[in-house]
Amino acid sequence: MATLGQYSLTLEDWRKRLNPQGLTDTVIETMNQTNPILKDMKWAEGNLPTGNMTTQRTELPTIYTRALNRGVQNSKSKTKQVTDTCTIYEAHSKVDTKLLKMMNDAQAFRASEDLSFVESFNQKLAGDLMYGDSNTNPDQFNGFNVRYNKLSSNKGDAGYQIISAGGTGATNTSMWFVCWGDNSVHGIFPKGSQAGLSVEQKGEQLVTDADGLEYYAYLTKFEWNPGLAVRNHRFVSRLANIDVSTLFTLTSDQKRAIVEKAILAKNRIQNLDARVTPAWYVSDNMYSFFETYLIDKNNVHVTRQELAGKCPELYFAGYPIRKCDAILETESAIS
Repeated sequence: MATLGQYSLTLEDWRKRLNPQGLTDTVIETMNQTNPILKDMKWAEGNLPTGNMTTQRTELPTIYTRALNRGVQNSKSKTKQVTDTCTIYEAHSKVDTKLLKMMNDAQAFRASEDLSFVESFNQKLAGDLMYGDSNTNPDQFNGFNVRYNKLSSNKGDAGYQIISAGGTGATNTSMWFVCWGDNSVHGIFPKGSQAGLSVEQKGEQLVTDADGLEYYAYLTKFEWNPGLAVRNHRFVSRLANIDVSTLFTLTSDQKRAIVEKAILAKNRIQNLDARVTPAWYVSDNMYSFFETYLIDKNNVHVTRQELAGKCPELYFAGYPIRKCDAILETESAIS
């Protein structure tokens, strides 16, 4: 026998959502996260039914110095093609018809429940943008952590875009600098499809419970087919191996060393004058680190801007710092 209420709403769930007047109460979303990366992210239709293919130049032609009466060798450039795939997110919400008929405001109840699905989809996408790994789950797209996971001194490698802050063990976090743009980094959706979360109200349907028994319920189908295209890996950089466990016990010199390494990460970007929209993405404690760094009398890199009608924002080296809950503080050190 399946556990009641594990996958479908019950009378107990309903009672917990009523206000004293017997109407659906406003649900305070304590489980919501802050993931502004989803607002910054640009989107484009892929050129494949399953994602997008990008052609990248990997080698320039050789230029020779010619002597009089002597020829030169032919030369050519080289390219490679990189395919980024989309994933399929899907979820179903079903509410027993009988339960809805017992309510004074059935539509408000369903709308409240739908909001929780939207938030869950957002959290899923934000998590996969950072840590999606097709090696462990073939149905996922690869996130930034998988694409930038090994240090390299070769300027042509993705690993060259990583600067290590020196942390070891598994109490680390990363600071990401992402430059969104049409030819740099953006989200993708399959060719011929629509962007964003699709919500379909399927109406009353005959459904089955976990034991295969039938009943009528109102069904809502949610679907999203997102992916991530890193068309040019030189428009992302990562300050990795930041040990969170020691972050607030560092000396002034050690704090300045992290700031200096963040500058190095910024300067690994190919061209900040290109048509890109750059932003930093950090965890909770990293955001606090930069805010407390404002009080350093020698600080010139971290600033705060207050715009009318908006919360104050932190900037590093002139670019906004976004606190992103999807970024973990339990990353293993990379080398």
